[in-house]
Amino acid sequence: MRVNRSSLLNGRKNSPMRILLTTILILLTGLPLGVRAQAPQPVTLETAMGSAVERHPTVVAAVESLRAAEARAVAARAGSAVAVTANARASLGTITTTGSPTGGGVGTSHDVSVGATYSLYDGGLRALQIAQAQAAVDAAQAAVVAARQDIAIAAGQAYFTVLRAQRTVEVREATLRAARAQVEQADAFVRAGTGARADVIRAQATAATAQADLVTAQGQVEINVVQLRSAMAVPVTQSVTVAEPGAPVLVVLAPADAASQAVRDRAEIRRIDADVRNAEVALRIAEIQAGLFVTVNASGAVQVSPNPGQAGWGLGANVSFPILDGGAAKAQVAAARATLAATQARREATVLQVQTQAYQAAAGARDTNARLEATRVSVTAADESLRVAEGRYRAGVGTLLEVLDAQTLATQARINALQALYDLHLAIVNLQYSLGQPLVRRS
Repeated sequence: MRVNRSSLLNGRKNSPMRILLTTILILLTGLPLGVRAQAPQPVTLETAMGSAVERHPTVVAAVESLRAAEARAVAARAGSAVAVTANARASLGTITTTGSPTGGGVGTSHDVSVGATYSLYDGGLRALQIAQAQAAVDAAQAAVVAARQDIAIAAGQAYFTVLRAQRTVEVREATLRAARAQVEQADAFVRAGTGARADVIRAQATAATAQADLVTAQGQVEINVVQLRSAMAVPVTQSVTVAEPGAPVLVVLAPADAASQAVRDRAEIRRIDADVRNAEVALRIAEIQAGLFVTVNASGAVQVSPNPGQAGWGLGANVSFPILDGGAAKAQVAAARATLAATQARREATVLQVQTQAYQAAAGARDTNARLEATRVSVTAADESLRVAEGRYRAGVGTLLEVLDAQTLATQARINALQALYDLHLAIVNLQYSLGQPLVRRS
């Protein structure tokens, strides 16, 4: 926006309002663009995982499932309390309450009462249903924790993938600059009569390959940024810049100790334990319903109208036993028993899975740290070899092929070092995940 400041200041009528508006406009147009439109804050590992946990639909679905399980638990507990209801009935017509015609004129009747019922004995069925509902709540709570961990680790993986891709672009850019310098050097030797034209062609081919590698690396960055946005559950068009993390801090933990800790702390174990309890209760309920089932209930009522204060009470018992049901009751018990066995087997499988993950994560973090140290040494050696090859070539005692080979090795060494660095960052996060440690701290 252009503002003619002289025309504003030299207006025909310099009223106080005009002067105020002019001053504000001058200040606004004089502010740097970065102040007027603040750039988005760079994404860190913590903000990437935090955004994923807060926004991702998978976590939202798990939270809503937990609320549903909590509501069902409230309904189950309500069944063991005294139930009080108000009842009202009115009729108008020429038939009795039994449905027979009166043969007379139109009659009216009404009844308003308050009643209460309470289960004195149900063979423990209600308590089992409450325990089953609570087990479902425990499983849903663990599922929420597991969903948050899964979404957070996915965001962390996407975050480090973007960083690695961006640093790879920087390496490819440096390689391309070096390749173009080699083309200029080879061409200079040809003009001086000390080099072969074949060296120029070879250097140009290497530069073209470096250009293609750079384009590929740049495209990979774009793809990885889209994956990061998806993992963070933000719009795919939202601008995202990624901040470099601090130096990785490795926690040394024996793989066997990691496996034991995972069984204690992983949400997946808590969830499957709740599922086992649920299946155990379901089997007991099926056994009760398949046998001699006795219930005893107490009830009372007070009439409000037409006879206010008239009260009554009652005790009722019910006994049932399936004699002929086509085998349905026994089949339900068998199904519940099989479900329990299957759930117990799934628990064993889950224990093996989390133990393996934690063991591999601890060993992987240790090995990745050692690999990072090795790649750093490799980078130093490759850079030195490249420096020597370039010096020999400039001095006329080496060949361009030696330089190109050394450049290829140096580029690969740098990429390997980058891979190892971000692999170590991710290995540390994976270890936290496999141990069941919260990846996102919640206030």
